[in-house]
Amino acid sequence: LPFVKVEAQPALWWGANTITTNTRGGPIVKGDTVEMEVKLNPNFSTIRSVFFDFQHQKDAITLLDVQRGAGIPQAANFTYTNHYYPNCRFNRNANNTTNIGWNNWANANYTCNSATVPYHAINRIMVNVSSAQNMEHATYIKLRFRITQTVAGFPYDSVYMNFAIGYDVNGGTMTTTQNVGAKGVWINFSPTANNLIVGDVKHSANVSAGVKSVMRLSVTDTLAQPTEAANMFVGGNGAFSFAQQLQNNTPYRFRLSLPADSVASLSLAATTISDYTMAVQEFITQNLDRTFKNNNINKGIKYWAADVNNNNEFDGGDLQILFNAVTGLDTIVTPPAGCAANCYYTIPTIRRSVYDTLGFTGWKTLNTAHVSMATTTSEQNLALNYVLKGDVNLSHSSLVTEQQAAIYGWGNLVVPDGRSIDTKLSNVVVTGDTINVPFNVDTKGIALSGLQYEVKYDPTLVKFDRMFIDTPSWVSFVH
Repeated sequence: LPFVKVEAQPALWWGANTITTNTRGGPIVKGDTVEMEVKLNPNFSTIRSVFFDFQHQKDAITLLDVQRGAGIPQAANFTYTNHYYPNCRFNRNANNTTNIGWNNWANANYTCNSATVPYHAINRIMVNVSSAQNMEHATYIKLRFRITQTVAGFPYDSVYMNFAIGYDVNGGTMTTTQNVGAKGVWINFSPTANNLIVGDVKHSANVSAGVKSVMRLSVTDTLAQPTEAANMFVGGNGAFSFAQQLQNNTPYRFRLSLPADSVASLSLAATTISDYTMAVQEFITQNLDRTFKNNNINKGIKYWAADVNNNNEFDGGDLQILFNAVTGLDTIVTPPAGCAANCYYTIPTIRRSVYDTLGFTGWKTLNTAHVSMATTTSEQNLALNYVLKGDVNLSHSSLVTEQQAAIYGWGNLVVPDGRSIDTKLSNVVVTGDTINVPFNVDTKGIALSGLQYEVKYDPTLVKFDRMFIDTPSWVSFVH
């Protein structure tokens, strides 16, 4: 029988699909050097040299050098030559993205034009190795790139190996050279290395972790409404950042939203008897000229929350709706009809600097539908707050950041060096069907204006009947 010699198929591939550290082992930021390995399995062949075609972004990374890997014997002679083609892109299709390097080379197609290919470049590298020994199954070469300084938000892309063709010890073209694995390597920057917008959402401590975890920040492009450019969850500490998702020098709108099935429950938790009491006390103590003293409702954003009938006024109609809510007759904030559980409902979103300084008349023209901001070429900060209608005391909305001057506004509401009061519940031994639980209050001489209690009991065991007050007081309670 005749003897037929079949050349084995060597294979080349990227050592990793994602690079997460620089050459010093730290997170990658602009200005760092990163290293990418090309692995080789000689598969018992006599492969020596390889012709490579790489694509990368010309303004984002710069090829520094090519280093030999452990797969090339130490005694071997090694050299490389490269040629750089700026503003060129490899046009990928089914015929040139196969696992055979020769096919990809034979069907290679490029577009080279600075207008249509502003960011990419091709680097062709010829690696020549002279060695009496065969190559090892290990790293063939290492590509070292410098992450160049670019503007924030630059659209980084992967580094692609378009093809690799091997040559054997006698100079023969190894047309069966395999190019296996992923075609590209992604350089994963430090989360803060390329930001355009960074900021936070100020959560209330009273909002449950579950509700916070499903709150989203949506970013839409104002030039192509309603195109959503990005969205992310803003639970926990509310921190967020956007980099490659956004474009430079572009206007955007930022909105906070919650799943429809979370909105009503949050509204119910936010609107309590304290909100009604604060609103009714401000209303009933108004000046005779119909202006308000701003003692109970002492911030513009709180007036906005109290305006639950949405007529840009604080009036008696708001008290009616608030009372309906705290007595369980109605819910102030509900998603619109047709917004099912998987629908996200936009909640009032306000820039923090506006929220904290909103005046007693400015609240009437406040835009809460979104916050507008345009990106630049550098990092900017965006601090966001949210507020719910009916949450007059802001218990479940973002709290106002008190400025130094605001201390004087609180002066008539705070007792200097105030003492504590005592509330005691007497022990009761029940021998009949009625349980009376006395609440004994010792004000310690303080001119007390109000108290709030919450009583929990098991309605399957006892039934609430009535409440008796033996002081000349105005009382509201919700059962």
